[in-house]
Amino acid sequence: MMMRAQFTLTPSESKRLIAKGVKALPLLRKALQNHTVILAGGTTNGFLVEELLNETLEEKTRYTVGLIADGKTGESKEEQRIPPFIIAKGKALDRSVHWKDYLPQLEPGDVFIKGGNALDSTGLAAVLVSNSMAGTIGAALGPLYARGVRLVVPIGLEKLIPDVREAVEFMASAPADTALGAKTGLVPMLGATVVTEITALETLYQVTAKCIGAGGVAGSEGAVTLVIEGEAAEVESALSLIQSCKGEPPVR
Repeated sequence: MMMRAQFTLTPSESKRLIAKGVKALPLLRKALQNHTVILAGGTTNGFLVEELLNETLEEKTRYTVGLIADGKTGESKEEQRIPPFIIAKGKALDRSVHWKDYLPQLEPGDVFIKGGNALDSTGLAAVLVSNSMAGTIGAALGPLYARGVRLVVPIGLEKLIPDVREAVEFMASAPADTALGAKTGLVPMLGATVVTEITALETLYQVTAKCIGAGGVAGSEGAVTLVIEGEAAEVESALSLIQSCKGEPPVR
């Protein structure tokens, strides 16, 4: 018997679900067994650290450089940052190994995971950068393309914008002259495997997922409302996972 179920996810609940979906990707499962995974900075990747390494990150804003908080673009406190994890064949490497130093060792089969700030209906994602050398993605993107390393972008539907390509071309023509917060550019991530709430649900379960609404108030700002459809047993299993994600505290 077919069944439909509707639910709403706050941004932090979405991040938890997306992290579980990324963990279930066949390409990532293979990489965790036989290759290397780099978890670049980002708050959603903070959830992935917990899912993949059984670590607990109470303050996931420490696992990122750039962030949007208090209504403006900015950066985390440098002295409090947690450096990105490198996972080789399922085990985290010594923390003294810097991910940029590891880039020359990457090869096909390895995976680089980096969150984003913009996504459109075509599946194209992009990331804001304030560093003059385009930060993490500026250092990584060329080597990833040249070496055939897969780029995975976990990103919530709250970050949907009308047209990423148009936005990138607009920002590439001239930077902002002034900004309330850090001035940024916008870098597209072509060829990435993008994982949203929809991707996560359809990877984890035999369901079809659709986003039918977005937004909210009283702590549900940035929330998305979804409907899933499938055999009753699959939908019920998916709902059990959703229930486990409910109540995820806001990212701080």
